[in-house]
Amino acid sequence: MASGLYLGKEVDPATGGLGERVELDPADLLTHGLIVGMTGSGKTGLAVALIEEVLRQGVPVLAIDPKGDLGNLLLAFENLDAPSFAPWVGPRESAEATAGAWRKGLEEWGLGPADVAALVRGRDAVIYTPGSSAGVPLNVLQSLDAPAVPFAEAEEELRDEIAGIVAGLLGLVQIDADPLRSREAILLSTLIEGAWREGKGLSLESLVASVGNPPFAKLGALPVDSVFPAREREQLMMALNNLLASPQFEEWREGEPMEVERLLRAPDGRPRLSVVYTAHLSDEQRLFVTAVLLDKVKTWMRRQGGTGSLRALVYMDEIYGYFPPHPANPPPKRPLLTLLKQARAQGVGVLLATQNPVDLDYKGLGNMGVWLVGKLQTAQDRQRLREGLLGIGMEPETLDRLLDATRKRVFLLHDVHRPRPLLLHSRWALSYLRGPLTRQEIARLTAERRKAAPAPARARVAPAAAGPPPVPPPLDHHFQARHGGELADPYLLVKYSVRYKGAGEEVAVRGWPLAGDDPGELLEGEALTLEESDLATTPPAGLRYGDLPPYVSAAGLKAVERLLRERLPDKLEITVWYDPLTEEQSQPGEDVTAFSGRLLGDGGKVAAKLREQLEKKRRELARAESQLTGRKQEKWAALGTAILGNLGLFSGRRRRVSVSGATTVLTRNRMENDAEARVEELRAEVAEMDARLAEMVMVDPARFEERSVRPPKSDVKVLRYDLVWIY
Repeated sequence: MASGLYLGKEVDPATGGLGERVELDPADLLTHGLIVGMTGSGKTGLAVALIEEVLRQGVPVLAIDPKGDLGNLLLAFENLDAPSFAPWVGPRESAEATAGAWRKGLEEWGLGPADVAALVRGRDAVIYTPGSSAGVPLNVLQSLDAPAVPFAEAEEELRDEIAGIVAGLLGLVQIDADPLRSREAILLSTLIEGAWREGKGLSLESLVASVGNPPFAKLGALPVDSVFPAREREQLMMALNNLLASPQFEEWREGEPMEVERLLRAPDGRPRLSVVYTAHLSDEQRLFVTAVLLDKVKTWMRRQGGTGSLRALVYMDEIYGYFPPHPANPPPKRPLLTLLKQARAQGVGVLLATQNPVDLDYKGLGNMGVWLVGKLQTAQDRQRLREGLLGIGMEPETLDRLLDATRKRVFLLHDVHRPRPLLLHSRWALSYLRGPLTRQEIARLTAERRKAAPAPARARVAPAAAGPPPVPPPLDHHFQARHGGELADPYLLVKYSVRYKGAGEEVAVRGWPLAGDDPGELLEGEALTLEESDLATTPPAGLRYGDLPPYVSAAGLKAVERLLRERLPDKLEITVWYDPLTEEQSQPGEDVTAFSGRLLGDGGKVAAKLREQLEKKRRELARAESQLTGRKQEKWAALGTAILGNLGLFSGRRRRVSVSGATTVLTRNRMENDAEARVEELRAEVAEMDARLAEMVMVDPARFEERSVRPPKSDVKVLRYDLVWIY
């Protein structure tokens, strides 16, 4: 095993060539890290490779996954053979080709089946799904149980933990509460602290009852009823009770306990990769789960002894909305700040990732020691990152030079423990990068572990429904089996036509997951490409159905229609290839090979124009050469005439030299020289144009650039939308 974390190889910013292997000392992550890059920059692949390396070092990883990509870390196939890949490749992909590509990719980076096997056997990996039985359920509300240590021994961290629980609970019932000013937050915090001080745990039921009848008479110096009258407390009781009564919320109370030691180590002592999957939750639920989990980590961390080595890594993917600039203060921000400031001494590293650098609190990130910056989408993103990196000591000229050289899978690496920043090309991942996993795919991936789990750790399975829930017109039910699961998730089927500049009209069908309470979130999920011919209108027997969001109603569909008109063009943004030499651009869906083939031999429109200019220049050269021949003949004729006219000088018949003859000769000679210079000039121009044309038709894909193309709203039309159940 290498002594460091093998992330890839160094890149020469001038030539793009690969150099020496780049390794990161695991202890460098104690100063924490940030990975930033736009969609398509290779950010997820780099993060997966880094997590793999940390696990290979025997260090456990707790990964919070709001997007659904990190389940790919469980798709590590020891044999790298087609049967292993087959269940996970797309319906139109070849498992054999995918397996071959993965073997070849690993081999190019000095890796192979033995490395994959060592990773798989050396770590335990679990996907936890709070609020769902798709993966291993996680009992979030078990966090109301009394702490294992006396309250007086850990007052500060336990109060922080209570603050996170309260903020999350109030967020779930749509109450935006300041922990210092909100009556709701103060009352709930006081109730939980009072119980914990007595060594007693709480259930949500007992907490609801205590809101109506608190076991104390005063809040601070004033009577409870003066600060928070009983009639108004009743509203809080009803909100919490509605949460408690929700069938969907029942699964939040079952599953494995949220114990950090258990999340970090398997019973046999192996380091554990715990992926806490939250992609299926609403924004409020994600904030709640993340805040409670980070507070648990913080409490655990403060009870560890000091160390100079990496004891555990906390990774969070896509932190947009979790760590915004002041004054925004969502529940996870407070424990995150504490971990960034204090976790180093106890050996806990924090690694964050995002594609939206504008929405980060750079004051909180200012003490991060490792920055990995990939290709950025906007000038605003670049400027924000530039400010952050300059603020931690990078030279402006070096920074700009390296940022200019970033591209797919090429990142600027700034590590305060290294003498200089460098460009890094990330290595090939040992795990198959399948893309975001759905709940059905997670269910398949974790089926064996869930079978082996003790009965209390499994969420109750709802009985099969007689049919799908009713939906308002014009929606109809459609069904598509993609994974063969028993639980179907609702998706919005959208059939649309789109026209990109320079291309014809395209008609396609996609499906976006129907989740959350706000229709504004509708197009933010991972879209599926659908084929109308694959859709069924009759439901299979025994299928269970996920919950439909509240906006799937007659009134809510108007908001959905508005959203499709306004936001669909943004979601249809594509990446194309641009050739700066020929000024040609690939067509939508045209890959590098097809684009190169189209340019090969004709070079595109610019080359065609250059050919016309070249032919014109060649005709001009032919005329000039003909004119030069005429000038030479005229000069020699003038010279002969002059000689004949002056022959009398030698015979004695003439007494004066003929000046006019000599003048004519000089004039003809000058005209010949001018014509000859023009011919040489035209020959040079023709040769240069020939060379340019040859360069154009000799296509080198390395010169291509990636460009984003977004269709205008006027060129996007929604042809129909409907409901499709994916199972």
